[in-house]
Amino acid sequence: MIKLLKVLHFIGIVMLLVGIFLYWQTDVAQQVSGMLVVASLIGVGTLIMSPLPVALVFEWARNQPTSDNPKE
Repeated sequence: MIKLLKVLHFIGIVMLLVGIFLYWQTDVAQQVSGMLVVASLIGVGTLIMSPLPVALVFEWARNQPTSDNPKE
């Protein structure tokens, strides 16, 4: 599961970077259809890459040793 999320995270980063590149370096964002492409690339890219940190925290918490007596 983590491998799939890592691949999706990488794809999301690439989409985000392509969207930022199109916004900064080309005139695509000056047209309405270009605005849609840039906004979709940036939005979907950030949406795809967001679950990985949460999954990594859950995996880290699961691998922590458990103790029967809590500290007081």
